[in-house]
Amino acid sequence: MLITKQSIPLDFDMNISINNHIMSKVDNLKYLGVVSDNKLTWNSQIAQVKKQTPQACRALTRLRHYLPINYLITVYYSLVFSHLQYGISTWGSASTYLLKTIQNKIIRLITFSSYRSNAEKLYAQLKILNLNDIYKLQTAKLMHKFKHDCLPSVFKY
Repeated sequence: MLITKQSIPLDFDMNISINNHIMSKVDNLKYLGVVSDNKLTWNSQIAQVKKQTPQACRALTRLRHYLPINYLITVYYSLVFSHLQYGISTWGSASTYLLKTIQNKIIRLITFSSYRSNAEKLYAQLKILNLNDIYKLQTAKLMHKFKHDCLPSVFKY
């Protein structure tokens, strides 16, 4: 995968070979569960995370009538939060509007709130981080580990 600027199309053919094996050109690459594309827009990663949330919405819609809020929050952390936070320090700076709206919908489902209710107040009430805060927290953790030399040698400068 060749990474280029978003505005520059790749119109030429480049053959890269390793041990006489020609590498094929791909637009997306999935590595350790994170999908990157050749323009680094992270749209494929965001689409992958988005694809995993409808199941959580259905489960929470059914369970919210039978379980107290603290159990619903546990279900949220297992079915939604884990997907949102995985690798977010790499793709979290991309346009994540779609994921924010899905997360807001799920928070409103848990609290039986209307679609027009203020999501920020619900996050504070449930003590759940929104997507921007998850990104900031994971990036801060990464920088802390970097500063204190707790990352693998590949991150050494």
